[in-house]
Amino acid sequence: MSQTRLMFFLLLGAAFMPASMAAQYSQGDSGQYVILSAQYGTPAHHVDVTNRLKQIARGDNTFRMGNSTFGVDPDPGHEKTLRIFARGPNGRERMFEYREGSTVDGSTFTSWRNGSWGNDRWNGGWEGNDRQNQPEMSAALQNLREAQRNLESATHDKGGHRAKAVELVRQAIREVEAGVQFDNSHRSQGER
Repeated sequence: MSQTRLMFFLLLGAAFMPASMAAQYSQGDSGQYVILSAQYGTPAHHVDVTNRLKQIARGDNTFRMGNSTFGVDPDPGHEKTLRIFARGPNGRERMFEYREGSTVDGSTFTSWRNGSWGNDRWNGGWEGNDRQNQPEMSAALQNLREAQRNLESATHDKGGHRAKAVELVRQAIREVEAGVQFDNSHRSQGER
């Protein structure tokens, strides 16, 4: 009877081994967001780096981002940004923005290392889907992001006012993005 139990446990262990090994190798791939596109540069000059990001993701969960990372400098002399456009579990799209020199953590994204993302058709460009139809909102987003960068780069805390201003600008960015998304989802096809 003991040989039967031993055999049972060995078979049971063998049955679950592939699942546990898969879990081990998929760490960092359990994020909530599926990447649609990755754009690198500035509002004036940017390039699609989705395929290059896939190559990087296969090797690392995190990496420091810059011109050498993507092998291109789309706007020499200007600070670049990586924008990752992704779809969340609720179906809503979101943009993740990383300034040049910052660290990107792939654990936010689903299937980061296996690269089964970025295959959907993407025509949103630098500002995301349909934002080009809302030039005032797009300009507001650009200005707010510039204000955020300036505030974050400022020295000293200014008695807590700088930190409060940064939070208010972040809130304003979220509200403008929500307004763009609302307008995009509530306009009829004839209005586009």
